[in-house]
Amino acid sequence: MLVGKGVSDGIGLGKVVILKENELKIEKQKIEDILAEKQLVYNAIKEVENEIEDLIQNISGTEKEIMQAYLMILQDPNLTEEIIKIIEQEKCNSLYAVETGLNKIIKTFEEMDDPYMSARSRDIEDMKKRILSKMLNIKEIDLSKLPENTILVAKELSTSDTAKMNLKNISGIITEIGGVNSHMAIIARTNEIPAIVGIKHIFENIKESDYIALNGKTGEIFLNPKQEKIEELTKNQESLKQEKLELEKYKNEKTITKDGHQVELLANIGGAQDIQIVIDNTAEGVGLLRSEFLYMDAIDFPSEDEQFIAYKKIAESLENKRLVIRTLDIGGDKDLKYMKLPKEENPFLGYRAIRIYLDNVDLFKVQLRAILRASSYGNVSIMFPMISSVDELRKSKEIIEEVKKELNSKNIKFNENIEVGIMIEIPSSAIMADELAKECDFFSIGTNDLIQYTIAVERGNEKLTNLYSHYNPAVIRLIKSAIDGAHKNGILCGMCGEAAGDVKFIPLLVGLGLDEFSMNANKILSVRKLITGLNFEECKKLANNVLHLASTEEVKYKLENFS
Repeated sequence: MLVGKGVSDGIGLGKVVILKENELKIEKQKIEDILAEKQLVYNAIKEVENEIEDLIQNISGTEKEIMQAYLMILQDPNLTEEIIKIIEQEKCNSLYAVETGLNKIIKTFEEMDDPYMSARSRDIEDMKKRILSKMLNIKEIDLSKLPENTILVAKELSTSDTAKMNLKNISGIITEIGGVNSHMAIIARTNEIPAIVGIKHIFENIKESDYIALNGKTGEIFLNPKQEKIEELTKNQESLKQEKLELEKYKNEKTITKDGHQVELLANIGGAQDIQIVIDNTAEGVGLLRSEFLYMDAIDFPSEDEQFIAYKKIAESLENKRLVIRTLDIGGDKDLKYMKLPKEENPFLGYRAIRIYLDNVDLFKVQLRAILRASSYGNVSIMFPMISSVDELRKSKEIIEEVKKELNSKNIKFNENIEVGIMIEIPSSAIMADELAKECDFFSIGTNDLIQYTIAVERGNEKLTNLYSHYNPAVIRLIKSAIDGAHKNGILCGMCGEAAGDVKFIPLLVGLGLDEFSMNANKILSVRKLITGLNFEECKKLANNVLHLASTEEVKYKLENFS
């Protein structure tokens, strides 16, 4: 038996088909005919563009949205210019220039701590391979003609791979590389295909035509299992189907505890490609739209119109459900290649997010104008990240008012009463929550950063993972402070960090009085089921008990044994 990380639930049974990548060995060479090398780049990019345009005609939903984003990147002249510049300056071959130019962008994404944005590095990697394959005349396997009940095994799968598949014939997917936020995982969940990632030395362990049974929930893979195991897993498959059918009952229902306390369940998304899963799981809206997707996928700052079109599309798709757009959150682990940010000893404590915008008001206004314009097409709110003081919030609001005046002077429509909220992700803002709440319309607690700033543990530091925990009593007390500060002033307090989707933590959050939970959309129905089975008064007692505990282990024990 092999064990990986399950990223899409379900039982898969079938024969293995292996998708092996051609090894691309690129060496730097001096060239004389610069024009010829340039033309090779133009031709290859155009070929890939044409392929993607053809794909787009035959796909829909998540895959279509993603491939459209691919196309936008490929068609951005700055991308080509970057590659051409390398050819001209270094007088080198086009293959090396493509590899080098795109590797710079890939590295930028890989170094990001945000799992969603980091996962986008694989998309750029895919694009690079597609361009190089065209230049090397490498033929690809036809993924549209896979046999029925295929268990597809690959080092990794890109969006362009999944877009070409006949998904009806796929019983399961196993890869060496990938994560819960990869597009393969998202598409697998959307299409209810069991999927497992993280199988090391995959081609040594799994062979072509092996018969496989896999459990996408546990991450277990059974190679050529005996009949008894197949029968056992078939029964599990039926149980999982029943569980999913059970969750269907919670679609379009309100999230109310047994004793009548109601909360809202929203989703965190990284772009328009995630909207369908939000709608399918009947979330009450989007509690966090990471607007960075528009900036990170671009070669230069996206224009006001580009941003407006993207926000408008998402707002309209939600049909007046809430859409909270977080203004650009860069710095720390997120860098923009085209924005020269200073090198810092400790970027997480440095020049990032709202601090950058308050120094670059013109850039700030471009995004605010786009969001305000989009507010005429849906229930849109603005949310500022990394607010550490009342002064920062007031300055940010003043700029919004300036933008409103500019739009009014041009007779451009927007929602005059648009709600403005802030992320509570710095201890100072949690402590001063009662004062900050007087100045805005809502809070959203960002536990990912709040934990690292409270405990002084960088969230990406593998040596300190035992310390990085939302079960830490200090973190819980700060969460309580934020909720109390919001309620004292009559505003909503939500949470968009990972803790909002932790089933063990949710009863505590309900008891603390959290109004809104924003999480991965695929968790919505199971969380709704959980909360509707809770008693609010019992949750409040739990919260009171936990607030008096002194250690992380005590908190964990208390929550694990709550029923």
